[in-house]
Amino acid sequence: MKVAILGAGAWGKAVGGLFETNGHTVAFRHHGDRDWPKGIDFACLALPVQHIRESLAVLPPPAVPLLSLSKGLEIGTGCRVSEIVGQTWPGVPVGALSGPNFASEIVRGLPAAAVVAAGDEALAERFQAVLHQPAFRLYRSTDLTGVELGGALKNVYAIAAGICLGLKLGDNAFAALVTRCLAEMTRIGVSRGGLPETFAGLSGVGDLLLTAGSEQSRNFRVGRMLCEGKALPEILEALGGVAEGVATARSVAEGTLIPAEEKPVAAQVHAILHEGVPPRQAVSELLGRAAVPENRPPRGVKKASQGFQTG
Repeated sequence: MKVAILGAGAWGKAVGGLFETNGHTVAFRHHGDRDWPKGIDFACLALPVQHIRESLAVLPPPAVPLLSLSKGLEIGTGCRVSEIVGQTWPGVPVGALSGPNFASEIVRGLPAAAVVAAGDEALAERFQAVLHQPAFRLYRSTDLTGVELGGALKNVYAIAAGICLGLKLGDNAFAALVTRCLAEMTRIGVSRGGLPETFAGLSGVGDLLLTAGSEQSRNFRVGRMLCEGKALPEILEALGGVAEGVATARSVAEGTLIPAEEKPVAAQVHAILHEGVPPRQAVSELLGRAAVPENRPPRGVKKASQGFQTG
């Protein structure tokens, strides 16, 4: 089969390599291109989220299913990538690939796993079939909302983890933070229609564990470098690439489905990034909150029927 990938960054190229390993032909397209290669069977989207809408506006919709490789939420709308696609290209079948995957390790052929999601089970199976291989175990899901939100939200919490390390708050604090971040991202995700159990999977806790503790994560490095006194523009220039958590933090802060007190870590990450709040002050704000029960249902989910306690 022939696959077109819109976006030739490190992740787009890594996934392109996976397609080629399975015997498929890959053709790349770039931001600003106005056509698709002829005769394609699938298309992939691997652009920074904030550029997706403008890129799709100048391209005709592909006459084939589209798989999103991008992780983030659009500023101003809060849209997931599949929602941007649905608004720009109505009727195009769309799915999303997400999980704990660094492009550099995928390129080296190291073992990894991910999840591919689509609202339609048959479409998820099609995406799974073209990419699954021994070194890249690909699971499938019909919870497109939850899988996309897990991949987007973990970037915000990776910044928080980098701040925790940068401030040298200790291993106890790091473990507590990551646990509470999982609870919070589950709460946000369920409020937007995701399934609780999705956040206990590869696109939730899996991706969070990867990006919250590794220097390979740009978002983690953003948090650590903020604690060195560097300004955000300086940090982003030094990284030489997009850190999706910076924009997603703003999008999460703008969201009104749940109040700020239901997303305290994300709110403080936003305050540090976009309101100039010093990291140590943000930590003090988090630690000074009132005591609450650990396990409480996300808004709109009854505790008795909840499959995954969030707190």
